[in-house]
Order: sequence, then C-alpha cells, then structure tokens
Amino acid sequence: MKKYLRLIKNELAHIFYHDLRRGVLLLGAAPAYLLLFAWLYSFGIVNQIPLLIVDQDNTYLSRELTRSFSGSDGFRTVARGSNLQDVEDWFGHDGRHTAALVIPKNFTKDIEQERQSTVSLIIEGSNMMITSNSNIAAFEIIQHFNQETGKKLIERDLHQVPYLAERRMAPVNFNYRILGNPKLDYMRFFVYGLALIAMQQGLLLSVASGILWKGNKSIPEEFVLSRWKRWLVKTFIYWSLGMFSYLVFLGISNYFFMLPVNGNFAEHFILAGSFLFCIVQLGGIIASLCKNELLFSRVSIFYTIPAFILSGFTWPLDPMPFWVRCLAYLSPYTYVADTARNLYIYGSDSRLAINCTILFITGLVAFPFASRLYSKIIEKKTIK
Repeated sequence: MKKYLRLIKNELAHIFYHDLRRGVLLLGAAPAYLLLFAWLYSFGIVNQIPLLIVDQDNTYLSRELTRSFSGSDGFRTVARGSNLQDVEDWFGHDGRHTAALVIPKNFTKDIEQERQSTVSLIIEGSNMMITSNSNIAAFEIIQHFNQETGKKLIERDLHQVPYLAERRMAPVNFNYRILGNPKLDYMRFFVYGLALIAMQQGLLLSVASGILWKGNKSIPEEFVLSRWKRWLVKTFIYWSLGMFSYLVFLGISNYFFMLPVNGNFAEHFILAGSFLFCIVQLGGIIASLCKNELLFSRVSIFYTIPAFILSGFTWPLDPMPFWVRCLAYLSPYTYVADTARNLYIYGSDSRLAINCTILFITGLVAFPFASRLYSKIIEKKTIK
C-alpha cells in the first residue's frame, strides 16, 4: 500500500508543484469556460435588434404597426427613413447585425379597400442568430397586427360584436409548448457543451504532460509494480481530479448561474466517470505515440473543434451525411455531449446506459495498450 501512496504523492507533486499548468488545466479548464460563456450568454437570447423604420405611408395604421415593432422586446428603433435609398445607405454604413422595416405607400388605403398590402423586413444576414430571432419576432408582431386589424374590419363591415369577429378571423387557436428550454435560452443550449469540451481538452493535455514532460521524475517504487498497476495508479489520479473538476463545474452551473442540473448523482457519476476513464486511456495512447508535448498539443487541438461540431450538440447527427456520422461516432465526445445536456435539463436520457457502456468498454480495450506504451517510455528514460 505504501508503494501506491508514494506514487500518488509523487504524481500530485508534479501536478500541483513542479508542473503547475497540469493542475490548472485539470481543475480550471471546465470552470473557466463555464464562467466565460455563461457571462457571455447571460441575457439568454438576442433581443433589442437595432431597427431602421421606413414608413412611406405615414397613416394611422402604419404608425400603429411601427409602434408594435418599437414596443416589442425583439427590436429597438434606432433610426427612421423615408425611402429605399435610406435602406441602402443604412446597410452600407451602419447596418451590421440590424434590420430595416419598409412600409409601402397606400398601406392603409389598400387594407381598408380589402387589398393585401406587403410589408418588408430586410435583415442583415451575416449572423444567423440575428436573422433567426428577427424573423421570429417580426412574424409574431405581424400575426398579432393582422388579427387585430382584421377583427376591426369585420366589426366595421359586418357590424359584428368583437368576440364573434375575433372567432371569424381566427377560427383555429394555435398553441405550442417548448420543452426543456421554453425561452430558447442560448446559455442552456451552448454552455454545457463548451464546458465539457474544455474539460476534455484540459484532461488530455494534463495526461500528455504526465507522460511527456521532460521534468517528470520516476521513483523506485514505480518499477516495483507491474506495467498495468503502474498505469492504473496514474489513471486513478487523473480520473479523480477530472471528476472533481466535473463536480465543480456542476456546482457553478447550478448555484451561480441557476442552470438546471437534474438527474441523480449515480447517473452523473456513471456518465462523467466512463467518459473521463475513456479519455485518460486514449490520451495516454496518443501521448505515448507523440514525440513531445508540442506535437501532442497540435494533435489534440486539431481534434477538439471537429469533435465539438460533429458531436450532435449544435447540429443534430441525423441530418448529417452517413460518412460524417461515422466520423462523429469515432469521437468519445459524441457519446457524452447531447446525453449530458438532456440529463441536466430533463433529468434523464434514453441513451445514457448504452453510451456509458460504449465509453467504458472503449477505455477498457485501450487500457492495456496505454499501460504498455507508457511503460516503454519511462523505461527508456531510465536507461538513458
């Protein structure tokens, strides 16, 4: 038992004293990303999009429509124009991430004479979030305006009482409900995945430093143990610190940013534990095959961004081409990203058991290869 304790003490000394960056990466990567991006998305959704209003009619109905846009949460009127040239000038100079509402001439006249009038919303489309939110907000405003205006016209022409006019205008009352993220909050959508990918990267770089750092010093007790026991001790240390980082990440999410963290402790332990165990083994293999930390850093950074994009966390796996999905399923992160988000938000995920099994079995298969390669490296250092 003393041999194991000496090994653990030696490795912890390297992590938190001799090579402090390892400790920072292990414990700080996930919380740092969480804090950064949670503050970035603290407003949750993109509101108050700057709006140019071009009212070419300037009648009571057109002014009512402009008031509807100005008074909404989705838009913020920052300028007014009188013709289409003003729209071109706006987007040419001041229109980045903005929109323009164009109300045509004879807007009120056409409506009162039962001719359809066309209102245009022109959106600067370089940012898809701005475009999407502008469309949704404008659609809701126009839909409400149409309903109210149509009801008044029916009341006027058919002399109907208001509630009957409303029923004639809208015979079907549509209602929808969004589960999990009813406000379409970007913080709930992005932050979990970014923190988890940072935790993965921090663990990979730390494991690589534990193998490749030139300042690593072996102790006699390390050579008394067999290869697999030697690597098992190292795995236990990095896995345990990774689990501690995961718990810190959950605590900050829930208590500081009020993000939902549902699911019981056992489910979180199994998901994070199997994922981190798999990452330690694969990181050990790749680090042992790399000549130095610089090469490993390049390889791991090259892997991280595709792993996040292909995981299904932002773009669903099903619409991806078959060969891209095959690549996605080669990454351990694919098996944890979406499952973790569902666990946090809903408290369960139907794929939890199978994904944890895949990650754990992958780690078990990789373990003997990692232990063998790691032992070769430290034995070579001893010979030198």
